[in-house]
Amino acid sequence: MIQKYDEVTVKVESIQKEALCECIAEDGTKVFTRYAIPGEVVKVKIFSINPYYYGDITEVISPSPLRVVPACKYFGQCGGCDLQMLPYQEQLRVKKQIIIKEFQREIKGFDLNLIDDVVPSPKELYYRNSVMFRVDPQKKKIGFLKRDTRILVDIEECKISSELINYALGKIRAQEKFPPHIFKVRSTSTNDVVVNQIETKEFEDRDVIDKVRVENLEFYFKISRESFFQINSYMIPIWIEHIRSEIRNSNYDKSLGLDLYSGVGLISFFISDLFEKVVGVEISKTSVKNARENVEINGLKNIEILEGDVARCIDTMPMGNIVIIDPSRNGIEREVINSIVKRYREKGKPKKIIYSSCNYETLIRDIKFFIDSNYRVEKITPFDMFPQTHHLELVAVLSE
Repeated sequence: MIQKYDEVTVKVESIQKEALCECIAEDGTKVFTRYAIPGEVVKVKIFSINPYYYGDITEVISPSPLRVVPACKYFGQCGGCDLQMLPYQEQLRVKKQIIIKEFQREIKGFDLNLIDDVVPSPKELYYRNSVMFRVDPQKKKIGFLKRDTRILVDIEECKISSELINYALGKIRAQEKFPPHIFKVRSTSTNDVVVNQIETKEFEDRDVIDKVRVENLEFYFKISRESFFQINSYMIPIWIEHIRSEIRNSNYDKSLGLDLYSGVGLISFFISDLFEKVVGVEISKTSVKNARENVEINGLKNIEILEGDVARCIDTMPMGNIVIIDPSRNGIEREVINSIVKRYREKGKPKKIIYSSCNYETLIRDIKFFIDSNYRVEKITPFDMFPQTHHLELVAVLSE
């Protein structure tokens, strides 16, 4: 029987959700590891036996022909990337297969042909516009935690963070006064970079203003350090254009567009030309403040930003034919789904739901409720907003 700290030889069977690699030991025991490729034979050291066997790779005995040299020397140490051992096109294929397996398991009879291929990112590296760095001032370390541990991995460069963020990291590491605690670095498409939560000689701790262009539309967004903004600036226009095309191709009346969990206004602004009026709803006071400032900055007249908990105010909000929903990783609250379904049954609205999510587990959970309430899934489109990692942004389109 396999014990903790044993080294065992396993064959890699598949890559599952969260990029966990399912393997089979010589005695038939199922073992999970990371950074392996199906078909490989690897040696792992078991670090956990409850409830399943987990091990770290100590040797790749029989490497896959797909295996490539990772771009980052910290790959497998820090907890950021988990797919750098694969060529990018294979990463996309693996991600789609994970999504397919999850839909197949969770929604009985789901038509898997509705799941599109993963839309690739224009940049595979250096794409992140915002990064939170952890600090150990005693050991003079700046970096990220090793996955599933409290061990801080000291890094000099992050291959998925923008060049500006890496430039700032180098300056901060070189300064005489070492950072005392965690800090965030944010860069913009206009080549601005700020460092939040610590004092530095070269970088200000302030809000940033970023610029996003989609087709012939261009807007500026003021973003406070507490506000959320999509991290892949190169994928934002592609993702936004997909949402716009789904709205454009709908024949429903477009007098009102409802944008739930609207943040600083990113989606609201880029759909404002497609509706007579857009109402955005957001609970974060900072994001609401930013969104209202952004309305003024961009001179938009047909957008209203409401501050409030979507779950508490959904019943009294106006409802149009099309609703766009972009919640946090927690997904949509049950009260919100129930209210949308109730309004649909009583008033016939909304007729179309465009649901964007960075967590396919909560997306699938919520879709099941909508399907049970007579909505149908038109399609699911995954966007590789997070290359080199197992994460995806998915846009589900549902209609009556």
